[in-house]
Amino acid sequence: MVRYAPVALLLICAGACSEGASENSAPEIIEPDARHIAMAEELTPSDPELSAVYDRSCRACHALNGLGAPLTGHSAAWAQRFEARGLDGMLASVHSGRGAMPAMGYCPDCTDDTFEALIDFMSTEGQS
Repeated sequence: MVRYAPVALLLICAGACSEGASENSAPEIIEPDARHIAMAEELTPSDPELSAVYDRSCRACHALNGLGAPLTGHSAAWAQRFEARGLDGMLASVHSGRGAMPAMGYCPDCTDDTFEALIDFMSTEGQS
């Protein structure tokens, strides 16, 4: 029995640590409502060049609900990400990939200026 005491103590400590980790996990995702879902499907940047990049590189994930990406135009979900990471952190996520988004977000030829313009467009309520 005594030889199992260190293992038991380790398991108890590990269990205590895991409870604390779940309490400090990422904030709850702000779910879009029907208006945001419909808006995301329709929004397009007014700049033709940016619109072409958005259509080929961003729309497939950011215009459809349930894929894990914040919807285009759902400013509350984007604000949550800005608060957590800031613009530099969001650009770093685009560069390295995050979740299901690959590195460079399906746009290997995009510059940081283009990514910033795309983030600005997607994070607003339909303004481009």
